[in-house]
Amino acid sequence: MAQLTSRGKRKAAARTEERVRLRLDQQERDLDLEIQCQAMQEMLGELEESRSRYARLYDYSPVRFATFDDKGLISDVNLAGAALLGKERSLLIGSPMATFVDKDSVKPFFDHLRSCRLTGKQVITDLILSPKNAAPFPALIISFPPPGAGDYGLQYMSIIVDITERKFMEKELLRLESLNLIGEMAAGIAHEVRNPMTIVRGFIQLFTRKREFTPYEAQLNLMITELDRANAIITEYLSLAKNKPLNKSPHSLNRIVEGLMPLMESDALHSQKWIVSQLSDNIPELFLDIQEMRQLILNFVRNGLEAMLSGERLTIGTFAKGHQVVLFIQDQGTGIPPEVMSKLGTPFFTTKANGTGLGLSICYSIAHRHNAQIDVKTGDSGTTFSVNFQRP
Repeated sequence: MAQLTSRGKRKAAARTEERVRLRLDQQERDLDLEIQCQAMQEMLGELEESRSRYARLYDYSPVRFATFDDKGLISDVNLAGAALLGKERSLLIGSPMATFVDKDSVKPFFDHLRSCRLTGKQVITDLILSPKNAAPFPALIISFPPPGAGDYGLQYMSIIVDITERKFMEKELLRLESLNLIGEMAAGIAHEVRNPMTIVRGFIQLFTRKREFTPYEAQLNLMITELDRANAIITEYLSLAKNKPLNKSPHSLNRIVEGLMPLMESDALHSQKWIVSQLSDNIPELFLDIQEMRQLILNFVRNGLEAMLSGERLTIGTFAKGHQVVLFIQDQGTGIPPEVMSKLGTPFFTTKANGTGLGLSICYSIAHRHNAQIDVKTGDSGTTFSVNFQRP
């Protein structure tokens, strides 16, 4: 009996030990599971943070991102891209990109997507975009399909770049190159042309003093006038030469304008127009070629006077703006038409019956040699030309 009791106790102790062991194993497994759950939560948190960080980078990046589907619909766009297109992002999703593209650029846009699909590589295309409530502008679209994308549900990841400034710089570079070429040609032939012209003019002047040529005095004077006009045109050509020597020294724009006021007022009063000056007192002296500055000012003022009707006023002034000194000439004409604005400064382009088309070209060339920038604002109430010089 005692033996049975002892055996029962051992079995009970073994069961108790087994239960303890199982409980400890369960606790260990629970602990491992808790650790794994905690690790999983940390990984999910890091993943969510990574996604959030990517979303913030995408949304607030200054680079304009957009995604198009195979039909050219906008499936995603960041805030900068939405601002460029002139519409809220939520309203852009699902909209056809073609509605924000100039009509002449719609076909190139779809050709762009097709080329991206067929090649599976990055494609770059120049387009004209027409955002809502804004003027059209040149843009560059860079697109590429994501790796492993198939024909079904194909998405084109794209970057949109506003290249207005680049196009402007290309146009300026082309214009300056044409000015330089004309100037170099003029410098090469001026000597050969002026010498015979000077001889011819001298003989004509000699003939005007002889009595037997008195009946032809009017014709001879006309010949001298036309020779002088031809000589003046050659001088204008020479003003376009990029290697023309400059005689720069410290000068005040105000003093130059004041020195020219009697001549400019005389030109204005001759056609019953008015000139007023608005010269700021706080502008510094600049390193200028005074002869070229006089030519630039007179060209702008005479163009402005010719654009106005009798009784209207032309304003010439100066002011300081940040690191720049600005000379401006403002007329009260009817403004410059868009088709003319795009050609300003182009050699030989003129709207005047007797113009050479070199006046504004010379102004742009002079400004370039002085590291200055010419800005133009025009409208129905007149035009303002501003020459922006860098402070010394």
